[in-house]
Amino acid sequence: MIKLIASDLDGTLLTDNKELSETTREALDMAIGKGIHMIPATGRSFKAVPEMIKNYPGVEYVITSNGGAVYSVSRKERIYQCLLEAESVAAVLEMERPDDIVMEIFIRGIPYSEEAYVLDPEKYGATQYGARYVKETRIPIKNIEKFAWEHQEELDSLAFICRDMKVKKAFAKRLEQEIPNIYVTSSVGHLLEIGHKNAGKGNTLLYLMEQLGVKPEEAMAFGDADNDSSMLKAVKYGIAVANGTSECKDAAAFVTDSNEEDGVAKAIYRFCSR
Repeated sequence: MIKLIASDLDGTLLTDNKELSETTREALDMAIGKGIHMIPATGRSFKAVPEMIKNYPGVEYVITSNGGAVYSVSRKERIYQCLLEAESVAAVLEMERPDDIVMEIFIRGIPYSEEAYVLDPEKYGATQYGARYVKETRIPIKNIEKFAWEHQEELDSLAFICRDMKVKKAFAKRLEQEIPNIYVTSSVGHLLEIGHKNAGKGNTLLYLMEQLGVKPEEAMAFGDADNDSSMLKAVKYGIAVANGTSECKDAAAFVTDSNEEDGVAKAIYRFCSR
């Protein structure tokens, strides 16, 4: 019997237009009506989570920043966090970085980005929608590195934006080898995301499930990207959408249809309508 459903948002629960289809809404309403916990789990900061998700009837908890924090919607507060260690942040900031990447940081659920990225996101690989999203949600900082040093003990996570995939891959390898107590992941092609080694969607979902009295065999999780893999492995019903990355699909117990084909809704009906 399913007692909890966790789902990534972009590319998974939401359509490419960042909407909830009518079919998906009906499936969510059916599940919530059965008393099933619905947990959005996203790489977004809490501030950047769409209001339609925060205010969806029956949604009480939201996992944000790739597992860096959990928020209670009704209490309007953070109830769990796994921040980056100040030493790890310092090590990242001291590392020599390629010239063609920019940085953003997440503090108390608020995203801050280098001003150059906010002014022209498409230059760094953002899609047309992604560019609009960045401009609407990010607070531009002229000297993001100085700002990060000033707040090094407060970071939920940080990220680098890199359009060149070879540069991104090489830099990710260096981070993993040289920086202590972090994990490195990616939600979209041009993003390289860094969190505490004990964060990640999977670990944070397991923490929340323990608080709610839900066992892994009683839970479902949906995702489409590399940063969803740990979450899919954490539960019995880990489900990747058809448009997911190969790493995400490898971590899944099942693969459903794509986000544009109501894949999440179809799987909910399959496993939760009995």
